[in-house]
Amino acid sequence: MSEDRDNYFMEPMRMWREWVQKSEKQWSEALTGMMADEKSSKMFGHYFQEWLHAQNMFTEMIGQQLATMNLPSRADVLGVEDRLSGVEDALSTLTAEIHQLKKQLAASGQQPAAAPAKPKRTRRPQTKTATKATGKSDQPTKADDK
Repeated sequence: MSEDRDNYFMEPMRMWREWVQKSEKQWSEALTGMMADEKSSKMFGHYFQEWLHAQNMFTEMIGQQLATMNLPSRADVLGVEDRLSGVEDALSTLTAEIHQLKKQLAASGQQPAAAPAKPKRTRRPQTKTATKATGKSDQPTKADDK
């Protein structure tokens, strides 16, 4: 019997585990009894309502301060995130439709239409020889400064 007792004290983790289990059971019983009482339930409900009100006031105050500093609030960032995810969804849908149309064109034996050619550039920038011929230079004159 003394050997069992010595082993019991030699296992601190087992003692700690038993203590935690007993403590959890006692806390559970105490809180269950407290919440069964209507007065304490109302008190906790009122406390949580006040806490949520204070949190909303704090969030509003911080939002006003951020707006004053021209910084986005959490709600602003979340709104941008929602809009961006909508754009990403629409883009992925369009990409999938394009791939499907390409497959349908390939299956029917038609070639997809080529991209329209870029218009030719008809106006060229002045060259240095052209500026010498006209007598104009790239350097600003005193008349340009006024």
